[in-house]
Amino acid sequence: LGPVLYACATHVIEGSFEKTDIDLSQIKRLTSIADGPLQRLSLIIADSLARRLLCPIQGFAGALIHPSDYFEQSILQTARFNFTNLSPYISTGFATINRAILEAMEDEQVVRIIDLSCSTSHPRQWLKLLRDFHGRQGGPPEVRLTVVHDDNDFLANMRALLSKEAEMLKIPFQFNSVIGRLETLDFSNLRNTLDIKYGEAIAISCSLQMHRLLVVDDVSCSGIGQLQKMANIAQLKQMSSSVYSPASTLNYPQTPSPQCQTPKLLVNFLNAVCVLKPNIMLMMEQDANHNALLFCDRFVEALNYYAALFDSFHAVIAANPRRSDERARVERMILGEEIKNILVCEGVHRYERHERLSQWAMHMNRSGFDHVPLSFHAIWEGNQKLMSFGLNGCQSKLNIKQRAISVLKVAKVYAIDIAYLC
Repeated sequence: LGPVLYACATHVIEGSFEKTDIDLSQIKRLTSIADGPLQRLSLIIADSLARRLLCPIQGFAGALIHPSDYFEQSILQTARFNFTNLSPYISTGFATINRAILEAMEDEQVVRIIDLSCSTSHPRQWLKLLRDFHGRQGGPPEVRLTVVHDDNDFLANMRALLSKEAEMLKIPFQFNSVIGRLETLDFSNLRNTLDIKYGEAIAISCSLQMHRLLVVDDVSCSGIGQLQKMANIAQLKQMSSSVYSPASTLNYPQTPSPQCQTPKLLVNFLNAVCVLKPNIMLMMEQDANHNALLFCDRFVEALNYYAALFDSFHAVIAANPRRSDERARVERMILGEEIKNILVCEGVHRYERHERLSQWAMHMNRSGFDHVPLSFHAIWEGNQKLMSFGLNGCQSKLNIKQRAISVLKVAKVYAIDIAYLC
C-alpha cells in the first residue's frame, strides 16, 4: 500500500485527475483484501488526497466539511469521549499530570485547576485527582475546577459527576465552566475570563490543544506555491518507486516547522499565563512534525505517525473486541478529521499543527519558561498506566518515552509532552 499511496500523492500534486483516479481504485482494491489498521488508515489518507486534488476548484475550506455538519453533536461528543477512554497515551498523560499537580499542591489549602483541554477534557482525570486529594496527608484542599469546553451538555454532566464525588469524599468543591475553545478565549484578561480569584494556588492543564495556537497564514509566503510543487513531486516520486523501503521513511530528512518566530496567538496565550503566576502548568501535545511547510513532509510524517497510532488502537481492541465499534468511530470522526486537516488544508485553514518536543521547548523558552524535572514518582505512575494497556513492543521504547516528557516552568510550570507514538 505504501508505494501506491506515495504515487497517489505525487499525482495529486501534479493535478492529474486521471492518474489519481487509477491510484484511488488500486488503493480501494488493496484495502478490501483485509480489515487491518493499515487498510483503514489508507482509506482515510486516500480520501484526504482526493479532497486535496479538489482544492484548486473548491478552495481549502470547500474541500472539507466540518464533522458537526454531518455528525450529530451527541455522536461526535461520544466519539471524543471514547477517544480518551481508548487511548493509552492520553491515559498515561492524565496519570502523569495528576501526579505532578498533587506534588505541586502538597501544602496548598485552596487549589484552582484550569482545564483547557477542551475536546480532550475527561471527567475521569479529575475524579481520580479528587480521590488522590482525599488521601492527602493533612486532609484535602478546597478544590475549584474551571473547564473550558464547547458543549453545554458535556459540562453539565461533568459538573454533576464531579460534584457528587466531591460530596461523597467530603471535599469542598466548586465547578466553573467557560463555553468555547482555547483559541477563542480572551487572552487580554485571562484571570477574569477564567474567574480566577487572588490567593488561589493555580494549576493549568492543557492536553492536545496548544497546537491550535500555531496557526499562521503560511500560504502567503513568497514563492511557496512553486517550491511546494517542485519539492513535493521530486520527493514523492522517489518514495513511490517499488524499490523504496517503507521503513526508510522513518529516517527521511524533513523540513522544520515554518515559523522563525513563535506565532502571535501562542505568544499572547503564554504571556497571559505568566501574568497568572501559576504554581504549575502542564501541557500534553502530539510529538509529531505535522506543521512542516511542504506537503510531502507532512504526508510522510502523517503516514508513519498515524500508522503507529492505528496499530496501538488495534492492539487495545484485540484485548476487548466488543469495543471495535467505538474504535471505528474514533478512527473516522477524530483521527480521520485530524488527518484530513493536516493533508488537505493550508494557511489559516490548517489548525492541526502538531510539532516536535524540541519545537515546543523552543516556543516555551522564548516566552520565558525554563525546564524543571518531573519526579520519579510522576514518571513511574505514567509508565505504569501505559503498561496497563498491554501494548506489545512498548517496553523496549520506554526510555524514549521518558525522554519525551518535558517540563517547563513559570514559578513551577510543568509541560508534559507525551507522544502518541510508542
